[in-house]
Amino acid sequence: MDDQPTEPIQPVQGGQPAERVPLVQRRILGMQPKWWLPILLVVLILAILGGAYAASHRGSASKATATATRTPTPAATATLAPTATPAKKKPTATARVVVVTATAGPATATPTAPPATSTPHPSATSTPTVRTGTISHTQAELQRIQQGANNSDPNYTFYLDPFQVAQKTLPNYGFTTVNIISPTPVPTPTPYTGNSGLPEVQLTVQYQGKQYLIVLDQPVQQGPQGIWVIVRIKPL
Repeated sequence: MDDQPTEPIQPVQGGQPAERVPLVQRRILGMQPKWWLPILLVVLILAILGGAYAASHRGSASKATATATRTPTPAATATLAPTATPAKKKPTATARVVVVTATAGPATATPTAPPATSTPHPSATSTPTVRTGTISHTQAELQRIQQGANNSDPNYTFYLDPFQVAQKTLPNYGFTTVNIISPTPVPTPTPYTGNSGLPEVQLTVQYQGKQYLIVLDQPVQQGPQGIWVIVRIKPL
């Protein structure tokens, strides 16, 4: 310190000389601390923040590494085994063996009956029901028949003979066959006046063992040109 330049000692008030101070020290002490203190403060703050960030980043990295490398161990789950249900015991049957000793005798042949044969029966045929009672005719029907007979139409001329009318129209009333037993066709029976006041002829026919009375009238014209129609069938 002896080599450092010094400033001359200035007298102070009271006649006492002031202490000698080196020039450099005086200059340093005389500097204003306004420009370097903020810089120092900023450096300290940055150092503190950098250290804190490095410490926290290092802790997070180590924690992430530990978490990533850790393999979770699966928890063991207990499986309940089904409990066996005791089966009901069924009563056991004791088989009883019976030994039968058969004594074979002389075999005798038993005659077997021949198989029965069905006897065919004639099939029953339905018998049409014979219509009895009063037989009615419409006026239009009677006029058509009479007009046909007047015109000598062969489909209607047989209505001029009561015997032919009985033979050809009785099947319409259930008679499959017609057997006139009285009166005889020859000579032609003489008509008489019936209860209706019209000429009337009565014939007797036999059908399936029964006899029936057939009554015919001349409802439109009377005489040889008048038609005959059945008006009543009566069982005898």
